[in-house]
Amino acid sequence: MLNVNFEKLKMYLLAGLLVYALSLILFSTESYAAFESLTKTGGEIFNGMKKIIFVAAGFGIIAIAIGAVFGALNWKWLSVIIIGVVVIAGTAALLKYLTQGTGAEVDVDVFGITDTLK
Repeated sequence: MLNVNFEKLKMYLLAGLLVYALSLILFSTESYAAFESLTKTGGEIFNGMKKIIFVAAGFGIIAIAIGAVFGALNWKWLSVIIIGVVVIAGTAALLKYLTQGTGAEVDVDVFGITDTLK
């Protein structure tokens, strides 16, 4: 049977909760800066990878076109490449649309539509 010492478990949970609360109070501004830096770096990595993916997809489309010239058109691979490129191209615009305009000072989204509930 499972032997659980609830007193030790309660002590560990209380200590963990105390450390968590203390870290929220002491490091709140630094954690925001770290998250902002992480978000910025993630965006830069995504933009760099997007360029590489587009080049690789271009070579894939050229290879499929050469195969089509010789009578071996693979519609499955062509559709996978096209859908992948559309998803990668649309992801940045979708993220920008969803995240832009959430500030308190100026609330304007990508298309210039302002928040009417202000």
